[in-house]
Amino acid sequence: MKSVDLTSKSVFKTLLFFSLPLIANNLVQLLFHAADVAVLSVMTNDAAVAAVGACGPIINILLSLFSGLTAGASIVVARLVGAKEEQNARRATGTALVASLIGGIALLLLAEIFAETFLTAINCQPDVLPDAALYMRIYFLGIPVILLYNTVSALFRAIGDSVRSSAYIILAGVLNFALNIFFVGVFNMTVAGVALATILSNTVALVLVLISLFKNKDYCKVERKNLRIRKKELFAIFGIGIPASLGSLCFYVSNIFVASAVNGLSTDAMTANTISSQFDGVVYSVGLSVATACSSMVGQTMGAKNLKRISQTLRTASLCACGISLSMGTFFVLFSTPLLGLLTDSPAVIEIAKEKLTVLCFTYFITSLMEVFSFSLRPMGLSH
Repeated sequence: MKSVDLTSKSVFKTLLFFSLPLIANNLVQLLFHAADVAVLSVMTNDAAVAAVGACGPIINILLSLFSGLTAGASIVVARLVGAKEEQNARRATGTALVASLIGGIALLLLAEIFAETFLTAINCQPDVLPDAALYMRIYFLGIPVILLYNTVSALFRAIGDSVRSSAYIILAGVLNFALNIFFVGVFNMTVAGVALATILSNTVALVLVLISLFKNKDYCKVERKNLRIRKKELFAIFGIGIPASLGSLCFYVSNIFVASAVNGLSTDAMTANTISSQFDGVVYSVGLSVATACSSMVGQTMGAKNLKRISQTLRTASLCACGISLSMGTFFVLFSTPLLGLLTDSPAVIEIAKEKLTVLCFTYFITSLMEVFSFSLRPMGLSH
């Protein structure tokens, strides 16, 4: 597996072909959660759906604590690739892998100990709390796998390969859906079944992506001597990653307050929030994918010291992200009733969910634009 030069060909074509696999990757990761919701809504009841949905904000906020690790690793390695510094890129790769494993174990312990505490803090309904806590505890058993997979995917993006990890996560997504049906339909495991399916399918994706990484003989070659924490590389990664994590943390903390308010209303409101999030999350994910691709391109370009191309990349990414977000947002609002009807047959739940979609989907283009500029500032050393 060789690195791909993101600094010389047509900006639009490079962004397009680099973004498309990332869009697929992010959508499939969203579909992991959507598949859980869909299978539970069809095979069980709205309370089980609400239990899974209640965990979403907590999962996001805990993952955001280490999201900067993947962002920082990707940008640091991308800049080293652009500067043709192979040995330094390998050192950063080893440091990122070890740090992500340590971070995953820390998150696992945090969630296992404080699951009920976190859920109670966001006003999870008492009738939903036991199932929500069970789902969260099982889900977080696999969080070291998820965090390590995200880090390896970030390293692939840094060397210009957005296809490989996307192909593996698509395969895992198909497996996740099949396992959901198997565990829920055959063994009647409800929330425990969908959580277990997520762990197993993510593990398959991780194994495949690690095999590819260990075969790499280029900038991200994994060497035993580099599988340790190196201060210089760690400080470089966290110098970019900590501000990125704080930004994500602020976003998800605000979502916690929203979720807490919604959870305090009723189980119908919790269910509507969960279901609508499957659709508005798609709009956000596409804009995020373009921003992520832009970040890797800017990272390599910064390393190559081609400043003119950076401005071209920013303009192209901004137009693409806004256009796609507006188009998709309009589609989901216009067809909200039949789409929501795929996940619930409750008129009350559909009506609440439609209100949320209408407000969010028409305004996500602003968020997409913000993400493009935010993600592009990081490789320029302006992430603070």
